[in-house]
Amino acid sequence: MKHMRLFAALAVICLLIGSAYAVAKLMPAVVDDKKCTGCGKCVERCPEGAITLNEQGIAVVDKEKCTGCNKCSKACPVEAIAINDTRPSPGT
Repeated sequence: MKHMRLFAALAVICLLIGSAYAVAKLMPAVVDDKKCTGCGKCVERCPEGAITLNEQGIAVVDKEKCTGCNKCSKACPVEAIAINDTRPSPGT
C-alpha cells in the first residue's frame, strides 16, 4: 500500500510536468521584425538553441525547439521578442 501511494504521487508529478511542457510548447517566442536590432542577445540566452539570426540580421525563432521559457525576451534590450500565446480563444 505504501508503494502504491508513492507510485500515485510520482504519476501526478509526471502529469503536471508533462502538462506544463505541453502548455509551454503552445506559447513560442515571436520576434517583432521592426524592433529587432540583431544584437544576438536572445540567441546567446536561449537554452534550447531555438533562435538564430537570418540573412538580414533579424532574430528568427524555431517554434519546434522553443519551450516558451521567456529567457530570450528578458535578454532583449529593445523588447523585440516576446512569448506569444497561440492557444485558441474560448469559444473558437
